[in-house]
Amino acid sequence: MKTHLVICTVLIMALLACPAWAGCGKWVVRDNTDFLTDPLFDQAVASSTGASATLNPDGTARQSIETENSSAISKPASVAAVVKKDPVLDLGGKWSVRLEAANAEQSIGSALDLILIQTGERLQGYGTLVDGGSDIPATATGSITKDSVSLDVKLVKQKKDYKLDLALVNNKMEGNYELYESQKLEEDGNATASRSAS
Repeated sequence: MKTHLVICTVLIMALLACPAWAGCGKWVVRDNTDFLTDPLFDQAVASSTGASATLNPDGTARQSIETENSSAISKPASVAAVVKKDPVLDLGGKWSVRLEAANAEQSIGSALDLILIQTGERLQGYGTLVDGGSDIPATATGSITKDSVSLDVKLVKQKKDYKLDLALVNNKMEGNYELYESQKLEEDGNATASRSAS
């Protein structure tokens, strides 16, 4: 045991003292290399930005400088102004959605209690479907456009998906829904959503 310990100690000391390992792990600065000066990179930047750029940031072809200047001078200030986007509706929070089937042969009605989280024009959330006295967990994703809301609600424990197309009317959302079971349309009807007080 002592022999192994002595041999290990000697090997470790030899590795630490060896001049070949002395420079390992150190950065070496070379005098003949300058990564900040690259003529090919500078030329590529000059052709893609500034006055000599051939493309706009969105990838469309850029007009010549003379055409841009002449059109900018001839345009009135109101036309050249940037068009502002309409503010996105704030739909984050708790919602209660009443689902009423289109005909009497289908189910009597059910309700979705959802908590929606909004990020810009995107919606996501979770909640429950209250149907026949039982609460079934659900997740929701969707999007908002200027005057409509689209929601996809998936039931966690069942292969059922609700597709809701709604419009904002007097602080409520009204529209229609479709229920798909295993990707087959099983039910459709009217949907009315209102903010929950709690």
